[in-house]
Parts: sequence; C-alpha cells; structure tokens
Amino acid sequence: MDPAIRQAYDATRDFADKGFRSGCYAPFVSMYFNTFGDVIACCKNQTFVLGNIAEQRLDDIWNGARIGVLRKALADYRFEAGCEFCEWQIASGDHYGVYTRIFEEFPAPDAMPQWPMMMEFAASNTCNLECVMCYGELSSSIRANRDHLPALRKVCGEPFFEDLKKYLPHLRMAKFLGGEPFLSQECFRVMEMMVDLGLSTPCHVTTNGTQWNPRVERILEKLPVSLSISIDGATKETVEKIRVNANFEELMENLQRFLAYTRRKKTGLTLTYCLMPQNWHEFGDYLLFGEKLGLEVFVNTVIDPANCSLFTLPPAELRTIVEKLEVQSARVLPGLRRNRQVWLDRIAGLRSNAEERLAKGVQDVKAHSREARLDDADRFHNHEPRAWELVREGKLAEALAEVSKTPPNHNLYFGALIARGHIRRLMKDLEGCERDLQEAVGLTRSRPEHYLELGWLRFEQRRYAEAVAFAEKAREFLHLRPEREDVLCDLLGFSCSQLGRTEESLAAFDRFIALHPGDALPFVHRGWSHHMAGRPKEAVADAEIALRLAPDHAEAKKLREAASEAMKA
Repeated sequence: MDPAIRQAYDATRDFADKGFRSGCYAPFVSMYFNTFGDVIACCKNQTFVLGNIAEQRLDDIWNGARIGVLRKALADYRFEAGCEFCEWQIASGDHYGVYTRIFEEFPAPDAMPQWPMMMEFAASNTCNLECVMCYGELSSSIRANRDHLPALRKVCGEPFFEDLKKYLPHLRMAKFLGGEPFLSQECFRVMEMMVDLGLSTPCHVTTNGTQWNPRVERILEKLPVSLSISIDGATKETVEKIRVNANFEELMENLQRFLAYTRRKKTGLTLTYCLMPQNWHEFGDYLLFGEKLGLEVFVNTVIDPANCSLFTLPPAELRTIVEKLEVQSARVLPGLRRNRQVWLDRIAGLRSNAEERLAKGVQDVKAHSREARLDDADRFHNHEPRAWELVREGKLAEALAEVSKTPPNHNLYFGALIARGHIRRLMKDLEGCERDLQEAVGLTRSRPEHYLELGWLRFEQRRYAEAVAFAEKAREFLHLRPEREDVLCDLLGFSCSQLGRTEESLAAFDRFIALHPGDALPFVHRGWSHHMAGRPKEAVADAEIALRLAPDHAEAKKLREAASEAMKA
C-alpha cells in the first residue's frame, strides 16, 4: 500500500486494544463459512480460501498455513490475497466506510490467536426471495427458478457441528447470513446449539424480514439477537421490483415486530440498502424512513452484477446521478441526524468514483471478483477450468480424467457432465457422450448447455433434423447463458446446411458474424454454407474476408481453394 494512503487510513483508526498493526484484522479474529463450505476471513474476500468444512476440521483451518499467509500479508498492509475490494475502498478515501472497520471492534492482542472472536454462518443459500442483484449461490429460489440448476449440496456435516462445540463459547459475536437465516436449517441448528450450551453470546442476523413464526420467536427470546433488515427501497413498487417475491405490507409489519423486540431486549436493529441504478432515486427517502424509526442505515456497495452497480457506470453517467442526488440534499439533509453522514459520505464516494482513475480501479475489482466467483478452481474445487485447458492443449484423456474427479453430489456436477460429454464427443466416444448428457438432462431440463451438446452429438451422428431440434430447444433457455449464442448459431448453420435449408443456414451464420464481426471463423463457416449450396463466388468472398482478418487461417485457405476450383468447373 502506498505510504501516504496508509498514513491517512491509519490516522482514522484506534489501535488501543491491538498488540500489532495490520491493514485488516479479519483473519486474526474471524471465520466466515460460505455456501460451498469454504472458510474465508470475510465476505468481501471470496477468493483466498482458508479451508473447507466439508473436507477439514476447524482446528486445521484456524491454525493452518493458508490463514497464516493471509495474516502475514495484511500485517504488512498487502491486500493482494483477495482483499482488493477493501484496498479500492481505502484508496478512494472511504476510511470510515471500508469493510475492514467491522473487525476492529474486537481486540487483537496477539498475531497468533488461539480462538476466533467472531464466526459468520452463511453456509446455506436457502432463501424465498430472488433479488435482482443476487445470484444462485446465495438464493435457492434463484438457483431453482432463474438458473434452473439443482440444489446446492449440504456442506455442514456432523464433524463440523461437533467441532463448533468448543469454538462457540469463545465467540464474542455470532453472525447469521444467507440466504435467509430464518429459513436455514444450518443457522437454526447453530443457534439452538448456543441455547443448549447456555450461552448468551451476542448474535446478529441479516434478514430479508419476511419471516416471523414461533421458531423465530423462540430463538429471539433465548438469545440476544441484533438484526439488519434489507429492504432496498422506500416504496412498494421499488421494493417488490428489486426484492422479487417480497410483499411490501408484510415486510413493514414484520419490521415493526423486529423493532419492538430489539427495543424490549435492548439489542440493535439497522436497515441496509444496496445502492444501485434501480433505487438511487429513493436513497434520500430511505434514509428519512430510517430516521423516522430511529434506525441507522448501512449502505452496501454493489460491484457485481454490472447492471446493479453504480460504480461500473460510465463516469459521465455516474456524475449525472451524483448531481441529481445533490439536488435532493436541500430536501433530505434537514431531516437527517443519525444518517446525515451516511448521505454525505455516500455522495462524496460516488463523486470520487466518477473520476476515470477510480472507475478503472473498480473495473479491476469487479473483474477480479467475477473471475474468482465463476472460475477459481481452488475456491469451488472445480476441475472444469483445468480440464478445458487440457482440451485446448489436445490432451483429451487427461482432460476427461480431470473433470471426472467432480463427484455426483458436488454443486458443480452439472457443469462437469457437460464438459465430460463434450470431451467424450471429441474422443469419438459417442455412447459415453450420450450417457453424460442424458444424465445432465435428468438434473435439469431448463438449461441450454446440454441441448447444445446433444445437438452437436446428433450432428456428429448425421441426424441433422434432430440437431436442429436440439438447437431450437436450447434457444428457449438461452437467456441463462447468452454467451453461448454463437455456439447455437454455428450448430444451426451447419445443420440447416446439411438439410439443404440454405437461407436458414446463412441467417444463422449472419448472426454468428454479427456477434463476432472481427473474427475470421464465422465468415469461414458461412463460406462453407455457400459452397455446399453451389454458390462458389460467395464462398470465395467469405474466404477473402476471413483471410483479411486472419491471413494465416488454414481453414479459410482451404475454403478459398475449394470454392475457386468449383468456379473453374
């Protein structure tokens, strides 16, 4: 970290109960359990995995080499081990809002702590809502209804709960997240363990506010529970548009119940707000709503998905939004006391991020976060990335062995089946390919991937009409994987060409070209369609375009030669 940035950051911090200085104290005081069973230091660092509770014991993780690496890096104020988000926040001057602040509430007398002081339980994605900024890893409803994928495997086994027994008494805070914690069997089991152990450890639940029932009431009465309720809008229209499946009136009733509980028990209640393009216009009204209830508002910074992030907007567009918010200040600020600084800091942060330098920084954070969420083999124990690398190297047998390591109960088994089927087809094991793809169909019939692979299998088998049918079936679900449209176009183009449906074939390849106008391959494929239809002149023209884009393209040269010979004939 730049010395000047570090100095400005540390000037805002209190080290009175710290035995050493660190850029962040998360790995010294905290363990976070996510839906894949991974143990991480905090929810903002999803990439540097400390261990996995489905495979390791807690002692081995808390005292392991991985957590030691992260502790050493942060003690040296190095944030490269998955902590880029907080480094970006600090660099932008958000010293009071940076996520590291959460962990400074706990004393850190020793760089080799015996016990964590906080555990965050987010090992279940059970949730009844399908919020627009969320994804299937954190919502079972999204995974089922939007992603059309099988449920995540359960990662909390009996050894994990057995290990927890000796850790729970040492905690100064237990946090429950989701998913929706008040629907999670795993969260309820931990809470009930605490009750059975006679603990009165302060608990914090981040909830969507939709659940109020006897089981929830029992936990609230037995444990001192503070709550954060996520609402994300000030009006019924906005709330229900963002927090899909929520009922605004029921949510408001439950908010009053939770508020009454926290006041009676003298615990805490805060509101949270994901500030996004979908709701920035109600931000001031939301703060005023919190003020009316006497509640503080915590603002979540959304980076991904991009359509839900203010920070990934073009700087000029973000500046326009900031200017509109500043116009609201005359109406909003007079009504704010406890949330006044929230308004001022957030507008200042948005304005600073409208600068090109910081806009580039957040793009880097987003890219790192998304790449890790989707592709990090260590984090998800996903064998696919390595398998695809081996495919590109032509090592098909090794690729098949690699992806076959994914067990049937794994969260990523569906994707592994698709990869396995693809590899078997390349190896000409068509029966094995069929088996893998039909097993994938058995897991879910509402994804495009297996239909595309089945289409190519049928093409390989020269069953071209069936190939077209599978391509059309895949189109029904293409919105789930829009990046596969080029594969769909290619399949349709070649299959229709074989059936003599030339115009449909050319239309498919035209779309392929529109998706990748600077790529030689779609022009070559369209050229072959022209060639098969007896249009050698058009085929030569496509070959020439491809060779201008890629002068050494072997397939384009082959097409030009074949079409030129046809013209002579």
